[in-house]
Amino acid sequence: MRQHTANSAFHPPHVATSVRTLVGYLRAVVRSAGRFVSRHRHPAVSFALAALVFGVVFHQFITKQTGHSINDFGSHLDYAASIRSAGDIRSPHFLFQVLVIAIDKVPGFGWTGSTVALLAVTYGGMAALLFGELRRRAPLAPAYRLQALVIALLLASHVFLATMYRHNLYWGYFVPVMYTNPTQQLNKLFALWIYFWYSTGIMERERPRLGQAPALAALCVLSALAKPSFLIAFLPASGLNGLGDLLRSRWRHLAVFVAGIALPSLAVLLWQTRMANAGTGMAVLFAPFAVFNAAETAYKLPLSLAFPIAVLYVAFRTESNRRRLYFSWLFTTIALFYTLGLAEADANLLAGNFAWTGQTAVFLAYIESALFLLTVPAGSPGRRFAWGVLAVHVACGVFWYGSVFLPDQDTWL
Repeated sequence: MRQHTANSAFHPPHVATSVRTLVGYLRAVVRSAGRFVSRHRHPAVSFALAALVFGVVFHQFITKQTGHSINDFGSHLDYAASIRSAGDIRSPHFLFQVLVIAIDKVPGFGWTGSTVALLAVTYGGMAALLFGELRRRAPLAPAYRLQALVIALLLASHVFLATMYRHNLYWGYFVPVMYTNPTQQLNKLFALWIYFWYSTGIMERERPRLGQAPALAALCVLSALAKPSFLIAFLPASGLNGLGDLLRSRWRHLAVFVAGIALPSLAVLLWQTRMANAGTGMAVLFAPFAVFNAAETAYKLPLSLAFPIAVLYVAFRTESNRRRLYFSWLFTTIALFYTLGLAEADANLLAGNFAWTGQTAVFLAYIESALFLLTVPAGSPGRRFAWGVLAVHVACGVFWYGSVFLPDQDTWL
């Protein structure tokens, strides 16, 4: 009886303590969730806006322009439909097809729905990444302005006004946003992801975290499997930075670069080269301007890079940190060498597959130029003019976007 009384006296406080502990734990979880939502609500808004804006245009493009000569959706989706097992994979970059097949398993999606969903998520991911970096570079800027800048940068396109009267908005230009090719969208997502991770996590840090190397390696592999266009230029550009780290005995920076970028990128690119050679016997020629006309490039390249050129002028006139901007130009220079100097030595020569590398570089040049301009003092020489040049790119990008919905869209594309 005494023992029962003792137990009766003991258990209620024990239960009460457990309940209080549980309630305290739940409150902590709720507070943490609230902070997480508060911290991430703006990237989520960017994700949703970009997914909606670009999901609409890709749905229009897929359903209304499948027969157009420069539309690559048909061939990529036909390839996806032919894949029944791993043995059916015959291309060294097949990530788009595998993802579409996986989404298609969800009832009600179908090929069109799966493709639109994948590309909408791709642009949503780019928007979220971009908003996070804009917020980091301009922490005091109003969120709505950064949201608007995110959509503007994703829409911004080349300045095609010089040939608009001929309904030529594409040929000969270096187009940062291209709706006709699905794999280029994945390529841009991974390019932006890797570029931000590398520049903020390695270039700008005194002591990069060694633990980020595996995740960075995974991104590089996925980037190559989506489309190798970014990595073939990014690897030598970051390699030159790695050489600088070696000369300055920055061993931690070098270790993260080698383990996270150099080794996985080289491995997957060599495997892809071997697979491509085994399947088609593809060879690469040094053939300057075999695809792009030299005379047209003389004015179409500056029109495609008008905003980054204007920002480069601002950089020369200010004391802001230019390291990332200069690295983006190093990457752009290497990418343009691929685009203008190399060609495939087969029937695909005029397809201009190295053009995707230059287009990716122009896209990243817009992004880094805008990020740099945000850090420049308001009265800096050329700053307002540079923002004006970006506005022209955005206006062209809005028309480029809207041309997909025009009744005579074939004559514009």
